[in-house]
Amino acid sequence: MTENTPDGLLSVVIPNYNYARFVAEAIASIAAQTYSPIELIVVDDASTDNSVEAIREALEEHEGRFVSARLIAMEENAGKLAALNRALPHVRGKYFVIHDSDDVLTPGYATRTIAELEDARAEDPSIAIIYTDCMLISATGETLDRGKSAAFDPALLERYSFIPEPAMCLAAPVLDAGPYDEAIRKGTKHHKWKRIVANGWNGRHIPEPLFCYRMHDGNLSGIGKRVIAEVERGEGGERILSGYWPLQTTER
Repeated sequence: MTENTPDGLLSVVIPNYNYARFVAEAIASIAAQTYSPIELIVVDDASTDNSVEAIREALEEHEGRFVSARLIAMEENAGKLAALNRALPHVRGKYFVIHDSDDVLTPGYATRTIAELEDARAEDPSIAIIYTDCMLISATGETLDRGKSAAFDPALLERYSFIPEPAMCLAAPVLDAGPYDEAIRKGTKHHKWKRIVANGWNGRHIPEPLFCYRMHDGNLSGIGKRVIAEVERGEGGERILSGYWPLQTTER
């Protein structure tokens, strides 16, 4: 934080790898937030498609919406946690969201979750994380089903990954828990949340779908292929996300 940092600044980090077809919509959903001020940091993890061009065009399109907006283009692919680590030195906000480049926030996401976070902290100062349910959408944006998380339980986090990306968090706990282990290539959010919770921080769940989680054949966790296959078989209904997300692992 500096003297020139606006009060209540929200820092949003978008890691991206080969999601040129989605990343502009992700950036647009940040620009459409009813909350301000926001700083945006997009980290491209050495994409081999036209992601960098798409990111630059999107940032130019929304120029003036953010307190600051920057693109960090990595020269070698190193994974999502490496991208997060590159962004952390530039984070100045009080609040923090890591937003996957294929997902979409509802316009009121930040306003609602920050208000809920402050209300929760008035009751319990150890609460640093607010997370929500989501709508599962197809690669082209059609609604598939609802994805549900679980009430916060630090013991449950040892056995399941249930806190999504995005989740609203105080920035300080995210920074204090870093840098994150870049050898972890799957279950990256599980790794991040475990570190933060191990430092004594707690969370709270809002059982409402406040973001859209895109299902496609390139989801890092593999959830997209599974959900799409289930939908094609006619298996509808709500999905408990912890049954789909892997725990932290160095497997590729």
